[in-house]
Amino acid sequence: MRVAIFKDRVEIRSPGGLYNGLTIAQIRKGNVSKRRNPLVADLLRRTHMVEAWGRGMPLILEKEPSVEFRDVAEQFSTIFKRSSFDKKTGTTTQETTQETTQEKILLLLQKSPSITRRELAKNLGITEDGVKYHLNKLKTAGDIKHEGETKSGSWRIVK
Repeated sequence: MRVAIFKDRVEIRSPGGLYNGLTIAQIRKGNVSKRRNPLVADLLRRTHMVEAWGRGMPLILEKEPSVEFRDVAEQFSTIFKRSSFDKKTGTTTQETTQETTQEKILLLLQKSPSITRRELAKNLGITEDGVKYHLNKLKTAGDIKHEGETKSGSWRIVK
C-alpha cells in the first residue's frame, strides 16, 4: 500500500486491484466484508485494530461522502479531497496563511527596517523560529535583504 499526498487530494493506493469480484458499486452500498488474507484479518480483529467487519466503508462514506474509488491497472485507489485546498486560487489554507504572514512581515519591515525577530514574533503572535522561517523564505525569494551587522543592521525590501 502507498499513500500519495497532493495539494488537492490524498490517495491511498493498494496493489492488486479489488478482490474476489468485488466492484466499486458494491463498495458504495456498504457492509461489504471480503477479506483477501483471513489470517491477517483475524489477527487485526483479535488485537482490536479492526472495530467490526463491514464497518470500514460505511464509516468512510459517512465521514467523507466525496471520496472517490478507482480500480485501474491492477491497482485500487481511494482518493480523499483535501478540504484545505482552494480550487479558485490553487493553494491550501496553510499556503494562504504563510503568504499572509509574509505580507505582514513586509509591512512591519517597511515601517521599521531595524525591527528584531523578537519584536516581529511579538507583533505577529508567532514564535521567533516561525519569524526566522518566513524571513528565510522572503530572502530566498529575493523579496528582502539584510544589510549591516546581525544585531545592528536593518532590512531592505527589494521587491
